[in-house]
Amino acid sequence: MKPTVLFATFATALALPAQSPITSTFVGGLVITNPGPAAATQYFDVNVVNPAGLVVTQFDVNVNTTAGTSGTFSVWITGVGGTHFNNQQNAAAWTQVSSDAVTFLAGRRSVPLSSPFWLAPGTYGVALHHVAFNPVYTNPNTPVPPLPQTYGNADVTLDMTTARVRTSLTTDPFGGTAAGNTPRHPNIAMHYTVGAAFADFSATPTRGASPLVVQFTPRVGTGNGPIVAYAWDLDGDGNTDSNAQNPTFTYTTCGNYNVTLTAVDQLGPITVTKNNFIQTDVVVPSFTTSLLAANTLQFTDTSSPTPTSWAWDLDGDGNTDSTQPNPVWTYPAGCGEVQVTLTVNRACQPAATLNQRIAVAQSLTTRFDGATFTVAGNTGGANLFDVGVTATPGISICGMHVHSSVPSGGPLTVRVHTTPGTWVGNHANAAVWRLAGSGSTTSRALGQRTFVAFNPPIFLPTGTFGICVEHLGASPYYINVGGSQTFSNADLTLTAGGTQAEPVLGTGTLFQPRIANVALWYTTCNLVPEAGYGYFGPGCAGALGIPRNTASALPKIGQAMSVQIDRLPQDVAFFLLGFSNTNSAFGPLPLDLSVFGAPGCAGRVSPDATSLLVGTANTATFGLGVPNTPSLLCVQFHTQALALDVLANALGGVLSDAATGLIGQ
Repeated sequence: MKPTVLFATFATALALPAQSPITSTFVGGLVITNPGPAAATQYFDVNVVNPAGLVVTQFDVNVNTTAGTSGTFSVWITGVGGTHFNNQQNAAAWTQVSSDAVTFLAGRRSVPLSSPFWLAPGTYGVALHHVAFNPVYTNPNTPVPPLPQTYGNADVTLDMTTARVRTSLTTDPFGGTAAGNTPRHPNIAMHYTVGAAFADFSATPTRGASPLVVQFTPRVGTGNGPIVAYAWDLDGDGNTDSNAQNPTFTYTTCGNYNVTLTAVDQLGPITVTKNNFIQTDVVVPSFTTSLLAANTLQFTDTSSPTPTSWAWDLDGDGNTDSTQPNPVWTYPAGCGEVQVTLTVNRACQPAATLNQRIAVAQSLTTRFDGATFTVAGNTGGANLFDVGVTATPGISICGMHVHSSVPSGGPLTVRVHTTPGTWVGNHANAAVWRLAGSGSTTSRALGQRTFVAFNPPIFLPTGTFGICVEHLGASPYYINVGGSQTFSNADLTLTAGGTQAEPVLGTGTLFQPRIANVALWYTTCNLVPEAGYGYFGPGCAGALGIPRNTASALPKIGQAMSVQIDRLPQDVAFFLLGFSNTNSAFGPLPLDLSVFGAPGCAGRVSPDATSLLVGTANTATFGLGVPNTPSLLCVQFHTQALALDVLANALGGVLSDAATGLIGQ
């Protein structure tokens, strides 16, 4: 039987929560992992007990985005007195009351209904049809104690006694052959207002520079018959400015404006007012920085809308250093953290101020709005992500901003591990990772950026690397948005990512996907000729594991460079130094040494110069004096060692990991 349901037909969603949500559970635990385009339908019953009835305005749902992030969410109900039970594939029993396009990331997400609908007192079956994303639900018998069969308040009850989730069709919530499982509790919250009428509206945009052209969209639901009239007061002066359903209005002067919508159904007006809803000429301050030369930064104002005045405190002393929109400032030292304050004005609006901690370097930032950490009481954790370096010959990471759950004022140690290629599939394989740098600092805790410096900087040559940023003492904060995200600039690309609880790079629990809260501060050799030594290729294991190639003294002009090779069973190695890691006299690199009797080993360096190293205690050292010649600055070279290991294979040797050295000062 078709229900008697009257609802608005407007098509624009508004992200304003409605009143009095009734919630089932968000425990999760189960998901239909359809490949895209996914389609699944959740079924349950609703019993409206408030004699005034309800207008349903929004659903919160729990989703997994294995199959995609963009699709539709539609709501179907049976007639009053109906039920979903035994009607899961009976399309004749259902009427669609709302449908909205959605873009989802994983977790709890809100869907304001563009067509709020009225439910008179009584019982209804409800079907929530998900297209192109997968709903998360719960077996009520799994938690301890088990979940209740119903969730109710004085207005309405969600009856999950026979609730079901099943795979359906993208075009038909009740199609397909899967019967689904029961009982299964949809993870939902249903928002509603009591009574037969509901009014709301949205606008695009709500802020901007004057003159500002704004498009308004009503969002109205009523059980009293159709909407017969609209009246909009768009500038707060008490007069009607438009009787259109979807008016457009131009705000010509600076100010904050109240907006009132009155929608009239057959029983009279429904009115909603939003104070200061439209604001013109309110500036949101922001800026970017770029390194022009050693210790010198270019500041660029990116505030929106464009201010008419600027005041910069560029060194954190509380005084105004510049009133220009895009000042240049030279600092006494590079890569240290600095507090910068930007204050901007525009037209009639009050000044807006942004305080931001930066470092005197280039930067790439993900985001810092996370509040999730691994496990309460865990001794530590790590953010995992990939970095693709396109800058030639690489970057030197001199510091990071991180987001730590160590209490404010508490000690924090950050260790950075790297592996050539990617972290994906390597999070539990410690053998392929190298400790690239570490630093200790004092945590600023939740909501604050904590700066940690690396001395020497962490050098990443051109290429792609997995990065593990480990926090000792507590977990890093991060974000679960249900999918990976990519952040990039002209020098590098960061692809997030995952998070692992201690012990990292081992048996610690992996949470994926997760977005690290991190900012990389770095320099490039053309601006700051920093000496570096970084790993770009793995070695192969012998009797003592993979020989490690470690710089104990960096290649600086006028100084002695020193490299140690360890895990040498016979205390002997051949050290290879070359100027290419793509080609050699033997062919393209890497060179598979299986044909020479060393399966799993690869030569990664052109052997332009070789040295026989004889050491003791399974370690040997290569030393080289770097001439004091400025023209050598930013010259790169590559190193690898062949360790004598007569029992390892037919070749009688295994190869260390390969590194790139960068001559600096």
